[in-house]
Amino acid sequence: MKPGAESIEQTATQAGRDESRPDGSAVCWKCGSFESEQLFEARDFDTALDSYSVRRCRQCDLCYTAGVSEEILAASYSRAYYGSANAKFLSVIEILVRIGHRRQAKKILELYRARPAASKPAGEAVSVLDIGCGRALLLQEFDRLGADCLGIERDEFPASQLQGVEVHSGSLHDKALRGRRFDIIILWHVLEHITRLGALLDELPRHLEPGGLLVISVPNFGSWQSRFFKQHWFHLDIPRHVSHFEHDWLKETLGSMGLEIVSRNTFTASQNMYGFLQSGLNTVFARRQNRLYQLLARGRGRRDWPVLIGWSLLALPLVTLAVLESLITGLTGSGATLNLYARYRGHDDETGAPDSNQVKAKQGKS
Repeated sequence: MKPGAESIEQTATQAGRDESRPDGSAVCWKCGSFESEQLFEARDFDTALDSYSVRRCRQCDLCYTAGVSEEILAASYSRAYYGSANAKFLSVIEILVRIGHRRQAKKILELYRARPAASKPAGEAVSVLDIGCGRALLLQEFDRLGADCLGIERDEFPASQLQGVEVHSGSLHDKALRGRRFDIIILWHVLEHITRLGALLDELPRHLEPGGLLVISVPNFGSWQSRFFKQHWFHLDIPRHVSHFEHDWLKETLGSMGLEIVSRNTFTASQNMYGFLQSGLNTVFARRQNRLYQLLARGRGRRDWPVLIGWSLLALPLVTLAVLESLITGLTGSGATLNLYARYRGHDDETGAPDSNQVKAKQGKS
């Protein structure tokens, strides 16, 4: 089996090999190098009991979490993490999440069709693949818009409970998907979870149609929030987030894959504003990190309401600052989330590899 041909579960656990040196450095998820420098240490998202080293690779410049083992990752992706197929958050938040997905699906289709020569004729269904689709909320919106949808998820997720869209439990490399190409491939807050990163990035162009659109959303490690809050930043989500991405790194990597960024932004209202609120609370209550989020995501009925109200009151003084920070950083391109939309220039041969001449020409201009 070629590298990266494992299931999503294996991709996010088997490669979590704890190959660490005495100085705490560990193998880079992208290039496999041990040469790195420590940026800071951060506590795990769920319990704040364990610490991990966040490092920058000296070989490929990727920032990543070191010391993550297979056992640690397997425990991190429990059923409690996913929630049920129907709901993960409190009902009001669920409504806002679904509205956001509806707007996002429309935007992605508009961007895909913005280049008529590359897109399918009107009336022909656009094929959409969502890798790490979760509860398939985004795919459900694409389905309502007439797209031909497929999702991929880890084996732990209760995909059998989903209705209305097809979700494949396994890998992009599985026999059932071999040779299939899609007009749109989405990795929405997924790429940061992948350990065999290089293998996945190598495989993606083989499944994109010429002129197809790759959509990536990740926490922006180069954002103002990340630099200010550092180890207390909500969007670190350690140990599940094994890589931490910056715009220039992704731009260069996507360019080498034959993809050109056609649109980008660093503003997602819910992610940016809540990220500031929870990061502020994490800074003050270092031993009770992400407590408000845990209550919002996994409320346990009426007995949790007094605690939830208490944490909400603590966050209230930060609301105005969170709104201002999100608006300013979103306008200046330094917001807490990085959303990239990249057009694929085509295949060099039947293997689906990027057109080497176009990649070289593009690199020569940069």
